[in-house]
Amino acid sequence: MTQQPVWSSGVAFYPPSTKYWRIGNEWYDLSTFEHPGGNQILRLARDRFEDCTFVFEAHHHNYIHARNILKKYKVTSEDEADKTVTGNNSNKYPRLLGHGAFYSVIRRRVADHLKQVNCKDGGPTKECLVLFWVVFVLWCTGESVSYLTGSIVVSLFTGLVGTWLGAFGHNWVHQPKYKRRGWALLSLDTLGFSSEGWYREHLLQHHMYTNTPWDNHFKGTDPFLVTDPTVERHWFQRYVLPYVHPIILSFGTYGNYIAHTTFLLQGQEEFSVGKLFFLLEHLLFWHRWGFLHGVVGLLFLKHALLGNYYFTCALMNHNAEHTMDVKARNAAKDWGHAQMLCSADWGEHLTFFQAGLFLWLNFHTAHHMFPRVDFSHHPAIHRILMRTCDEFKIKYTTGTAISIYKEMIHSFSTPQSLMQEITIYAGGL
Repeated sequence: MTQQPVWSSGVAFYPPSTKYWRIGNEWYDLSTFEHPGGNQILRLARDRFEDCTFVFEAHHHNYIHARNILKKYKVTSEDEADKTVTGNNSNKYPRLLGHGAFYSVIRRRVADHLKQVNCKDGGPTKECLVLFWVVFVLWCTGESVSYLTGSIVVSLFTGLVGTWLGAFGHNWVHQPKYKRRGWALLSLDTLGFSSEGWYREHLLQHHMYTNTPWDNHFKGTDPFLVTDPTVERHWFQRYVLPYVHPIILSFGTYGNYIAHTTFLLQGQEEFSVGKLFFLLEHLLFWHRWGFLHGVVGLLFLKHALLGNYYFTCALMNHNAEHTMDVKARNAAKDWGHAQMLCSADWGEHLTFFQAGLFLWLNFHTAHHMFPRVDFSHHPAIHRILMRTCDEFKIKYTTGTAISIYKEMIHSFSTPQSLMQEITIYAGGL
């Protein structure tokens, strides 16, 4: 009997078991485990994807402690495991890293640093928390004044503030504690995104399989902006679309909302009340100011500014020249090294507050290597990363915002690794 796929943002996966979790080519029964981040993330990792090794490794900077707990839930009977799984070929799935691996060493150092600053779980600093609520109040104020006065200037200001609010949403969705409190909903769903969708596709798909065919971002802008470095572009994609990307990104939030709604209607997404915010906003502005001024003049311009600011930075993160080198990524030493090879940084000298200029996306290597750690810790993690790279003689590629922006445009127009095959589990086999 042919196994039916489970879909996640347009990508088909074949989960091997509905009972056990595969981690490091071993099977574990976590059904009775009270996970500190909640059981939702456990169920999604098992039921929507094919392997849990990368997500386990990436989300536990104190991996030694996590592995010691995990041992208690190992399925010791091979016969029992074989009865409940499909496609159990251990040669094609990742292994747990040894203690001397690059990513293991840097995780221990980051865990030690977080302990020293009294933030063992990697949560936000007090300054980060205060800044979030300042941004949220500013956004609510701008939204209200824009609705009451019909001012395009205020609406554009609200769009600008919305980019920072969305950046915080990106931060909170990575931290189950704050997602459960509704902070991700307040800062993503209010802008037209889906915190529930992001929780699955961003954490467990994009971050685990970055710049591979399993990455939902890999085809997210097709056919307008092609990010797959292995395929040819036709004339229009090569010579026109990369240079009019601001027009394309102006529709980014609308495209994201429509795509998520489509998946929702197909039964691939879960509905949440946040889905109604974007629709309600448009109905209210339409009712008060009419379609042309209310929807086009106020809301579209606001979301166009937000889309260009946010998505430009996000696309720069994974479309710089070195992130398109498939051969180098396939040869990565481990998963952490693979994340270095497919993430781009700039402005790495900036402080946490200064990095807000780039929506805190400029320390993207640190973010991808430690997705659960709050972005207020990224400057410190970056310094640890530099020291560890020097010791392991691993090349770290960076650039300026302008140089990486130019490389992104070039990558849109020109395939950097034409006809090469991408290894999904690079760095883990």
